[in-house]
Amino acid sequence: MSELALATLMLQGDRIGFTDCATYIHAVQQTEWFMAAFSAYTDPVAVTGGPGRSHADASQRLVKIGALDRLDAGKCEQACLHELAHIVTPDCGPGRELREPAQGRGSSRGHHHAWRANFILIVRMSMGKQAAMRLRHEFGQWGLPTRK
Repeated sequence: MSELALATLMLQGDRIGFTDCATYIHAVQQTEWFMAAFSAYTDPVAVTGGPGRSHADASQRLVKIGALDRLDAGKCEQACLHELAHIVTPDCGPGRELREPAQGRGSSRGHHHAWRANFILIVRMSMGKQAAMRLRHEFGQWGLPTRK
């Protein structure tokens, strides 16, 4: 877990408040490395909470950090970074073509190669090299390549 997460993602009763998630995500968006890597995405995204799991809508620039992902700071940080990677890596590439099939054998349900590469970069810069290496290993275990 990062120092930023320790400082911003505090339990309030049995959950971390989604406003704390917004503070964390917005702080990541304002880091030098993020502004250099994702200059088109430095305006703060809208962050909401709610039941269930987390979700991001790149077209709406909206991140929902679900209640199930706000039980502890470590899980919450991972969810925030995961959803932020969806914001900076839409499912459609240049020309509006899908980066991968929407369904079926060739689909990783929005977790396409470009998203995985950006997620690893975001984790590395936010949480450190070891966390990024663990994530890359997990993707490999699932048969999802992270290198071209």
